[in-house]
Amino acid sequence: MDPSQPEALFPLYHPAKPLPFELVQHTAIFFEERLYTQALTLLLNILTSHPCASSPIFVPSPQHLALAATFLVHPSTTDRAKTTEEEEAPNVSLRLLRLVNSLVGPIAAQCSTAFSFTHFESSRQGRRRHADDSRAALTNQTTHKEKKPLNLDRDIALDLSHSNSVWSRAEDFWHAVGWAFNCSVLHPARWERWRIWLEFMCEILEDDWGERCRQKAKDPAHDNKIVQDSIIAHYIHGHSGSFGRNRRILRAVFADGSSAAVNEFREVFHHEVKHSRKKHGEGTSSIKKRQVEVNIDSEQYGDYLTDGRDDDPDDDHDTPTASSHNNNNNNNNNNNNNHELERERETKRPRRVTRSRKPANTSAPTATEQTVHMTTASLLGDMASLALRKRLLHLLSLVSQSLPKHFMALQDLYHLFVENIRPLPLPIFQSFVNPLTLPCFSPSAQTSLCEFLLFRIRETAAPDTDDDYLTQSKLEICFLPYAAATASIVDNAKMSIALEALLMLLAETRMLHVTPGFQEALECGIERRAERVQVEKRKNQIARMAEGLEFAWLIESGERLRFLVDEVIPFHTGGNGGS
Repeated sequence: MDPSQPEALFPLYHPAKPLPFELVQHTAIFFEERLYTQALTLLLNILTSHPCASSPIFVPSPQHLALAATFLVHPSTTDRAKTTEEEEAPNVSLRLLRLVNSLVGPIAAQCSTAFSFTHFESSRQGRRRHADDSRAALTNQTTHKEKKPLNLDRDIALDLSHSNSVWSRAEDFWHAVGWAFNCSVLHPARWERWRIWLEFMCEILEDDWGERCRQKAKDPAHDNKIVQDSIIAHYIHGHSGSFGRNRRILRAVFADGSSAAVNEFREVFHHEVKHSRKKHGEGTSSIKKRQVEVNIDSEQYGDYLTDGRDDDPDDDHDTPTASSHNNNNNNNNNNNNNHELERERETKRPRRVTRSRKPANTSAPTATEQTVHMTTASLLGDMASLALRKRLLHLLSLVSQSLPKHFMALQDLYHLFVENIRPLPLPIFQSFVNPLTLPCFSPSAQTSLCEFLLFRIRETAAPDTDDDYLTQSKLEICFLPYAAATASIVDNAKMSIALEALLMLLAETRMLHVTPGFQEALECGIERRAERVQVEKRKNQIARMAEGLEFAWLIESGERLRFLVDEVIPFHTGGNGGS
């Protein structure tokens, strides 16, 4: 929700009222009996019982919303779901959560209370995160009724609403974000679940921030307190001090599955990756076993006489069990006749084909193919992952712009953006910089990002300027005619891509006109960047191929710059084009 839009474009929210005590008890019983879909469906029916937009509607409690959000991502209701109730719970939960957000909004639904992380509240004294800790915390809260009154439906006797919830397992929001993005690179099965959770959380954070900004703009008496109480502001402030906090937030947004990222942002739920991988392996092995013919009369026993450990990737390094050790001792005591009889039977049995590391009919990818894949595939996950990362960056920029003392100065935040975006590979760099690939930033925010990148990449001979805002004259004098500070093909290609993005942004707002001076600066920069790169003859075939791809990025970006000038930006013959 953009607070700059007209008020007529904002959604009309219903007034909210809490659930009656009887409905709270019915819902709690359903949850405690693990009838998840019945409880969630009951809440959905209650929520949609009043079609009139002006009439108040009953809203699920924050505890219900927190539990529904846990259903979206918890292994017991996703990868390890055993019953129909558990399998259907995430789908119904997502419908409920989005309907609550669209009908009453995140403020009236008390999403700031529902989606608050309690990891440190339950383990501040070094205790393990058990349900008893949650109940003890609830008991302590009753002594502070003036701060948070006790809700009768809070203590649902279900571990998913206490110690095993995502709000208790994750240290804070950024821990969950970092682990989710690690999954986008390393664990696609888990990323499918975390992506849904993170998309919903971004919707809540954006709508909550937009609604608070609208209320602040509508009533001049409101101070910054209303935006300081936003969910994203609470997530930023968190439980830690300011030292190292801001860089940790950026590390979470740019988590890439590396060893450093995995060590810092570990899995949220206990063995969530291991169990999902094992489940997938068991499903594959069971299909293979059905394909083996079993004929007892012919002494063909298929897989029944094997231990099946080869099919489980998690058991490759398991130690022999006591039963297998005893069987080995018994086999050593058999006589030679039994050994000969056993060998005769083995010859009649079909040989078990163990799963190899790679299929026999496929050759291993060559180093060149691997290089092409690494340059075309995103090292930060799929496009959904990149879009979510950029949405979070945009949220951070909004908070920094409105609450610089609460978070950090906007200029310092963009320096952190550049610090993390500049080293990215060219395809990912273009996805963050190009305004058409991931249009998550506003035009002004995207322009600022490109300008900060150019100041960091450009050569030292380029002059500085005191202009705070980007104009055509500033573009011609400070950026267009220059190359990168290094002779690297990648750096010069990135500078050309950033200039390309700036031209598109300024042309969209009609702030550019083609003049002879503008054309001269553009051509000078294209030629300067092409001449500056050092095309060295590398011995390694992979390095030569990568160099060719990088040079293609540089040349094609220069051609697109010429196309923008020739076909898109209007031509203006008078003046120098300053605006």
